[in-house]
Amino acid sequence: MFRESSPIAYNAPADLKKWPSVNNKRLNGNTRPYFVFHGTLAECIRELMAKPVKAISLYDIFTEPQPAFDQTVLSPADAAEIAMRKDFPGRV
Repeated sequence: MFRESSPIAYNAPADLKKWPSVNNKRLNGNTRPYFVFHGTLAECIRELMAKPVKAISLYDIFTEPQPAFDQTVLSPADAAEIAMRKDFPGRV
């Protein structure tokens, strides 16, 4: 999914958004996600990874496309993959 050799601009602006839900399941239909947090891509990934595991699927990160990924919406799985990169800020 991601081009591992391409750099990621972790300081790019991003928004963490949550989808309306019932019983931890996204609502279908004409719903839109609502704003939760605005910051850098790295900050949004950290915010998302801090959410409870059973609710994490309700969130997405909205950012600009970059050479390492071409979509503007990153799922929780995408965010976890990025957080595991060796160049992720603060990664030990």
